[in-house]
Amino acid sequence: MVENRSKLIEEIPWTKTHTITFAAFAVGLLLEGYIFSLAFIASYWYQVPLYLEKLLFSWPYLWLVIGISIGGYISDKVGRKKTFIYSMAMYAIGGILLTLSVNYALVLISLALLLAAAGSEMNNIMTMAHEIFPRKHRSKAMMMLMDFVALASVITAAVSFISISTTIFFGRLMAGTAVLLALIVLIFLRMKMPESVRWLEKVGKKDDAIKESQKILVNASVTNIDPIDPKDPKIEDNNKSDKKLPLWFKEVIVTLIAFSNAVGYGFMAYTLAPLFFPSLFPYIVLIAGVAGFAAGFLGLTGDKYSRKMFLTISSVAVALLMLIIALTLNIWSKDLIIFWFLLIAFYAFVQIDYMTEDTLKGELWPTEHRGKLTALARAVSIGAYIPLIYLIPNPSSPNALSEFLMIAVIIWGIGAVAAIIWHIFGIETGKGVSISIASGEI
Repeated sequence: MVENRSKLIEEIPWTKTHTITFAAFAVGLLLEGYIFSLAFIASYWYQVPLYLEKLLFSWPYLWLVIGISIGGYISDKVGRKKTFIYSMAMYAIGGILLTLSVNYALVLISLALLLAAAGSEMNNIMTMAHEIFPRKHRSKAMMMLMDFVALASVITAAVSFISISTTIFFGRLMAGTAVLLALIVLIFLRMKMPESVRWLEKVGKKDDAIKESQKILVNASVTNIDPIDPKDPKIEDNNKSDKKLPLWFKEVIVTLIAFSNAVGYGFMAYTLAPLFFPSLFPYIVLIAGVAGFAAGFLGLTGDKYSRKMFLTISSVAVALLMLIIALTLNIWSKDLIIFWFLLIAFYAFVQIDYMTEDTLKGELWPTEHRGKLTALARAVSIGAYIPLIYLIPNPSSPNALSEFLMIAVIIWGIGAVAAIIWHIFGIETGKGVSISIASGEI
């Protein structure tokens, strides 16, 4: 029974193929996080009026949404691996154009291409990772992959320091070259990756599923895999959930949680600093990256502990810390040491929340629709940042900073409430649960 081949693959040990795939995804997410930050670094390359500065802040979100939306549809239509070919081609064009850009308009065009590719890439990684990693390692592999986005913030901080202290030409050249070098690594790794066997089975490509499964099973000491007994205890799950949640409920909850994290993080890391503390921007991005990357290693326990527990604790903690930051403005604005300590704690919990909610919103959907439904949650939540950024008070107006911080409190509060609702009514998708159960397919 070929259709059970993906179930067997889900139960095998970690193999060399999984390591290669993990590395390919890690480099992809590192590049995605780096590209996302480039638009904010570019604000130091040119002097622009405030209304164009806000355009620059919204530019990454706009093109990420476009890339996510298109990439999610293509991923379900033509396959996960082929979608990577399209996004990598866009990386190549955008990277070359960035190095050759001679004015602000060309920089925006090159960033648009790179960001659209990055949006498609990340959505495809979040889709495919759940389908290819073994059940016993799926959660920690996915959560640790998300930690590479935080590592990208550390790299971004370094690039920011260099961009500010060197010529525009050198900063732009270095940024574009970094994209192209990472792309070379990606091409090498992804040539060795298999297609998602689960997706191939769901769309009826049984012969291709057999072929791709051999790339994984050849390193897993598994023989005589055909035919497969569906009642074999090796592929039978004993951790079933009796809850059958409607798709609309899951989509609404994960979108609200994702909105809180995406917009809340963007407000604090990429809007607060450039508008209110421009001289501290590289330091804030660095703190965000280091604190987040360090906290992200909790993802190694992702297969041991409850996903709902991780999500609830982190979402509530971030909302409370954001409230404390807002209420103590008069204190930390006079003592930056207090500000840095608050920021470290804030970004540590933000990272836990981020890697948990990004893992959740890619695992809840039927395989044949996983790309589209993951993209829907991400596109709506990230796209919501664009109109909100124009509600930000003018930095020169009285009480602008306190008003800004209270908006951030509301945003993070929405995520906390949604996480609590999921904790009460949602299903458990961590602790080694099969992707078939997390997705509601069985």
